[in-house]
Amino acid sequence: MVIWERLRTKIEALHRLIDWLNARPNSNIKLPKLELDNSPLGSNPWLSGFIESDGNFYCGFEIGENNIAKRVKCYMRISQKRNYRLNTEIPADKNTNLDIMEKIREYLSVSKVTEIKRDRENYTELAYEVRTLKKESCDRLINYLTIYPLFSSKHQDFLVACVRSRKKAHNIRICKSYTSIEGTSKLIFLKNSMNTKRTQFNWDSLDNFYCLM
Repeated sequence: MVIWERLRTKIEALHRLIDWLNARPNSNIKLPKLELDNSPLGSNPWLSGFIESDGNFYCGFEIGENNIAKRVKCYMRISQKRNYRLNTEIPADKNTNLDIMEKIREYLSVSKVTEIKRDRENYTELAYEVRTLKKESCDRLINYLTIYPLFSSKHQDFLVACVRSRKKAHNIRICKSYTSIEGTSKLIFLKNSMNTKRTQFNWDSLDNFYCLM
């Protein structure tokens, strides 16, 4: 079994823990501090785990004249706060999550990392976001998650929003079959079965849970 020893982000916290463990007076083993993992994103399931944690799938549209859908969008979005830590002595060039978001953007062939600013009740959220809006980006995501699938309920949202299937939202959008009443009805049904609106869950995908040997 392969254990992923290196991190791509948040390594500073791990290094602080290692320093604390190594400094214990009765410690007989000194743990090494490894560098960040710079292997290609498509070479292991790290991005899949990142999506499980901080990504979600979206299907949205407007209902126009004659009850036909328009401006249909189906994509995966993944976001990360701009600064790794607040009130820290970490140099500014290392206290940012922009680098990893740029790597995700490049791997998924997304045009840019978007800066997000949202006013919350007690604070202002500053974040970076990547969205797979164009077909090439969706195709890359589909190819990756076919090899390294998700295993939470987000796997089912992925099947609805992105999978190349005649019955799924991604293909309904690409083929523009939503321009009929029947197609719009399918789109509404799919949207209402995603994320917090999901009421049915299928865990058959866990039967094929992978481990890398």
